[in-house]
Amino acid sequence: MGAAPGDTVYARPGRLVGVAGTQLNLYCMGNGSPAVVFDSGWGDWSPAWAVLQPQVARLTRACSYDRAGYGFSSAGPMPRTSVRIADELHAALHGAGISPPFILVAAAFGSYGLRAFADRYMSEVSGIVLSDADDGDVEPAKWQARDRDSISRLVARMRRCRDIVANRSAVPPACPRSFFRGLPEQTFSAELNAALLHEIRTQTAPYDTAISEMEAMPDDWSYLQRHVTPFGSRPIRVLTTWHFGRPPATPADVHRERMAFEHDSARAQASWLALSTNSRQIFDYDENKLYIQLDHPQVVLNAIRDVLHAVAFVDCTECPEMVVVPGGTFTMGSPGSEKAWAVSHGATAAAVADEAPQHAVALQTFAIGRYPVTRDQFAAFVHETGYAPDDGCGANSFHWRLQPGVNWKRPGFSQTGRDPVVCVSWYDARAYVAYLNRKIGSASSDGPYRLPSESQWEYATRAGTTTPFWWGSDVDGAAAHAWYKANSGNATHPVGLKPANAFGLYDAVGNVWQWTGDCYADSYSNAPADGRPNQFGEDCLRVDRGGSWLFRAWLLRSATRERNPAGFRDVIMGFRVAKSVESR
Repeated sequence: MGAAPGDTVYARPGRLVGVAGTQLNLYCMGNGSPAVVFDSGWGDWSPAWAVLQPQVARLTRACSYDRAGYGFSSAGPMPRTSVRIADELHAALHGAGISPPFILVAAAFGSYGLRAFADRYMSEVSGIVLSDADDGDVEPAKWQARDRDSISRLVARMRRCRDIVANRSAVPPACPRSFFRGLPEQTFSAELNAALLHEIRTQTAPYDTAISEMEAMPDDWSYLQRHVTPFGSRPIRVLTTWHFGRPPATPADVHRERMAFEHDSARAQASWLALSTNSRQIFDYDENKLYIQLDHPQVVLNAIRDVLHAVAFVDCTECPEMVVVPGGTFTMGSPGSEKAWAVSHGATAAAVADEAPQHAVALQTFAIGRYPVTRDQFAAFVHETGYAPDDGCGANSFHWRLQPGVNWKRPGFSQTGRDPVVCVSWYDARAYVAYLNRKIGSASSDGPYRLPSESQWEYATRAGTTTPFWWGSDVDGAAAHAWYKANSGNATHPVGLKPANAFGLYDAVGNVWQWTGDCYADSYSNAPADGRPNQFGEDCLRVDRGGSWLFRAWLLRSATRERNPAGFRDVIMGFRVAKSVESR
């Protein structure tokens, strides 16, 4: 993308926010939520993001800042530990009215502070992107020992420069070369370079800060080793370069050592992937330079975009929370071995025969409800529109008949507002979808909100798995992951109490059956292969998916299909919604 025009914004203060013992300088651009928050490497501050931040600001709100002692921020309390850095940033964001949730983006040393931020304020974090992140807390002992040995050398270099600046002596070129990747920086404008060089030649605070950050680094490692906080389904993206700072020509033995280090560093950074069910490591093989965000910013931008797509969003106060599911190809249906297993656990051969033939389906990126639609959300729709679902609902789907007086408000068991709405027909679900489209100003009768297609539903529920259940092959794991006959107590439960799958869907199976947009066919022989719903007229049986609180564990499989008349209402029936993402 090249140097961003207008990088001179970083040559003057942005917004100064007072926090305990210091003032932090913030630059925020763009609008939207979640806000992307950048932190920089050791000896760096906000201009390190001069190329990338304006690009991210086209997607959502983007905020960089100068750590205390750097740039236009005041010097901060010592020592400069990453815990202190994290707490100062948290206070500054809230003091500036920048509301969570946050997507954290860290380069190099900034990893320590932002990982500490995530540990201390995880409820405010939507995801994290770690770009060439320092990994001293997880790297092998031999490299950690080398890093410890280098601390005294780096600190001594900074002290020499600091004393020169304090004595008002002429600052040699080696001192500016200690900041960023060496000033002047070729991708910065002349005005920005001049402002940065002026600070380095006249102020001792950047040197004091860099010295303290370096000396505190072993304490940072110790803290992060003691605080390994799971991210749940929050996305983690780890960007690793295999040519990190390598000179163009090195002796063979040095080359081998550096290759060993890069290999071990890549494996160390991969250890962070285990903290989330939605994690990925991305390698930038092509660049032979130190800063991905300056030299190859598209790699970082793509990772941030990926995380934005993975986190939840809502279009209005009453609208359901949505997660973006990345497009891809999967195999829909179940193999013969899985059908045989289901038969051995209570199914009939006829009941599972419609899960064939297995076939490939390629889907575009789409959004789907993080949860089934809740009773409160359906109540808001009824109150706002005056919609009146027909009275009567089945209270025993095994011997089904409409029972007067049983309906979504009175299903025959106690519900909270967070329970999935039940006793809704396919027509009721469609009316709710039309309401959402009106809420966002869409005149289209076909979206962007709609019921998910059957293939979208299975793809989102599988979340990359090929096992019978989204959590694996273990039927005994059902109780930990879903509400069904054995653990439900014959009622629904509030959504979100069981774990989410890798795409961030809660109650993907169990609790309630979920309507889809498809007409039912007893075979996939003519099913669409592009994610569209199977349609051949309005007067058809409609597919529902997912099992419910009343049914046995074998029905919680990702491939399980059911069908019912569009007017069917029962205490086991609910729904979740889908949405086209191009409308975001």
